[in-house]
Amino acid sequence: MRKSSLFIAVLFIAVSYCGHVLLAGENISLKDYIENKVVEKKLDNGITVLLMNRGFAPTLAMNISFRVGSVDEEYSTIGAAHILEHMLFKGTDKLGTKDFKKESEILNKIEALGETITRLKLEDKGNSRLPELEKELKELQKEHSAYTTGSPYSRIYSENGGVGFNAGTSRDTTGYYIQLPSDKLELWAKLESEKLKKPVFREYYRERDNIMEERLMRYDSNASGFLYEKFFAAAFIAHPYRHPTIGWKSNIENMSLKDIRKFFGKYYIPSRMTIVVVGRQDVNRTFDIIKKHFGTLEYRPEPGEVKTIEPGQDGERRVEVNFRSRPSLIIGWKKPTYPKREDYIFDVMSSSLSEGRTSYLYRTLVLEKKVAAGVDVWSGGPGARYENLFMIIARPAEGVTPERLESEIYKVLDEFRKTVSEETLQKVKNMTESSYIFMLDSNERIASNLAYYQSVFRNWRYMSTYLDNIKDVTIDDIRKTYDRYIVPSNRTVAILRDSRGEGK
Repeated sequence: MRKSSLFIAVLFIAVSYCGHVLLAGENISLKDYIENKVVEKKLDNGITVLLMNRGFAPTLAMNISFRVGSVDEEYSTIGAAHILEHMLFKGTDKLGTKDFKKESEILNKIEALGETITRLKLEDKGNSRLPELEKELKELQKEHSAYTTGSPYSRIYSENGGVGFNAGTSRDTTGYYIQLPSDKLELWAKLESEKLKKPVFREYYRERDNIMEERLMRYDSNASGFLYEKFFAAAFIAHPYRHPTIGWKSNIENMSLKDIRKFFGKYYIPSRMTIVVVGRQDVNRTFDIIKKHFGTLEYRPEPGEVKTIEPGQDGERRVEVNFRSRPSLIIGWKKPTYPKREDYIFDVMSSSLSEGRTSYLYRTLVLEKKVAAGVDVWSGGPGARYENLFMIIARPAEGVTPERLESEIYKVLDEFRKTVSEETLQKVKNMTESSYIFMLDSNERIASNLAYYQSVFRNWRYMSTYLDNIKDVTIDDIRKTYDRYIVPSNRTVAILRDSRGEGK
């Protein structure tokens, strides 16, 4: 396929920057560049390793991703994936402790007491023993704190030049990432592999309380989080995408430490693990170091995919909630995910409708009719491993009701279906191409994308073939996909009303 002059110019800058020598104007595709650079290997225990040598600076972006998220939880363990992510920062029997022999004795007492308190609160909230037991737990926790060092990984990585040390849990995956000087590769491999071999889930009950506070801040006290939670719970009636990643309040406060250990043992397994290292490196040496430290992780059987399949939707679903906030609404339609071609078509529709001030939704609703204070589109929420949603999120302008804005959105969608042009599609394809090319200026972004696509789609080459699939989308594709999926019977609508009486 012939590349545009913009594509060639930008690609020349991008790949020259990352150390790949090109002659000006050479016709090379992103697909060829990525697939020639990425080295894929497999450890005997099933871990996928992706390595990419690039750049001049001696730095590396490391990303460890697991194909496990909140979608893999059962009703009794909703929130376990997120809690586990927090617990894996606590250290091992060697790291994070001053005297593990003495500490472990206290940890056993804390767990026994903590589990008793949790059980009593669930079964007998009025039990007269609870205040005394909770007081005893606090005393044990105070005693335990004398044996811990606190944030062991952050301290070591900071002392060794690490930046961006963090983790994240979604519906689909859990990832751990950092950027370090290249000569600290083995330090990272040693720390991260030992974290998986001998984790110590210390300070569990305190961390569980912290997550309760996080939930309060992000969902219970936040209008957007509150509405998203109710929307997904209405859109999915059976599939676990309906549950918030952080978990429901009752799940968090009643989660057993035994459940966390069981979840860890079942899902943090080599076959669900992808290790990505991007930056200046000798890929053979990098692989040898990874094999040395991660190759000894025990093979465990694959637990299988989610068995619950969302039933077909046979009518519009609506939910209304009240909150002390300006009104907003979310509209979503069920859609296929990768590898179905419709997934790419919806991405093109999303960009056409929402990216830039000249996009259909922004231009019409915000600039011309002034009925919206803001509007956005999310193609692929809340996850991508399973059937998901094409969503429009909007906030009414002052004095405009959610119902009026909803009606105007449908008018814009119908207009888009009728008038979408080759010029619009080409603009979207150029924008997508440019954003993808500029991704190449960051080791961290490349590592993150490779890890995500390999974990979610089991195919990192999604990243290299994406542009070709986007370029193949036609007007006819959009209209056929629109007619099949953007229909009332496939729609879920959630409206947030201002409980203070405004915007009704």
